[in-house]
Amino acid sequence: MNCPNCKQDAPTVVRGMRAYCTACGAPRSLLDDTPVNVAGKPARIGGVAASVLGWVTLLGGLLVAFTVGALIQAIADAGIVGYLVGSFLGGFALLFGVLFLLGGRALRKTGTESEQSAHELAAFAVARRKGGSVTPAELSHAIRIPEPEAEAILTTLCKRGDGRVSLEVDDDGTLRYFMHEGPLRIATPGPSRPRMRVVPGAGASASPDTEDDDALAEAEAEEAQGRSRRRR
Repeated sequence: MNCPNCKQDAPTVVRGMRAYCTACGAPRSLLDDTPVNVAGKPARIGGVAASVLGWVTLLGGLLVAFTVGALIQAIADAGIVGYLVGSFLGGFALLFGVLFLLGGRALRKTGTESEQSAHELAAFAVARRKGGSVTPAELSHAIRIPEPEAEAILTTLCKRGDGRVSLEVDDDGTLRYFMHEGPLRIATPGPSRPRMRVVPGAGASASPDTEDDDALAEAEAEEAQGRSRRRR
């Protein structure tokens, strides 16, 4: 959502109990969007919880299935009732455990992507506010993360190779990342156009090449006439 103050599509950042624009620092509503320092965290926490539940279900379920099956098999006079019950319980434990593990992995991936997207949006917003470039220190201050982490975010954006982020080093050694709204377009030489000689017609002017050829033809004609006169 655009900031009412700077009119930029910049995410918010939570400081204390209030939200602020990452680009201009103006106060914003907590309901505008998901703050950049919160984005992705609920999904990642849910992913970790689902993974833990998956391992508990898998390991604990298999242990329970083995124990119940062994007890039934020991109590029963004969047959395979214990094996069947144990296999049934173990299958359920395996099924739900794997589902929880896969769901947890998907949630963690979604959370990481949401966080990266929010960081990227904030980096571009800060760069627009700073005249097209941003340093790790400026991004760190804007979204409230350690400077090494901010530098890692900018470096990742620069390594994408899509031309949207380029790195330059200031005279004092400061790393400055220039952010471009779209991929850079590198001009490539087009196919060479074949030269065409235009014969001047009505209302057309002769090209320089044509004028030179005409002058040469006239000179050759005059020289030929001079040789014919001398022969006579």
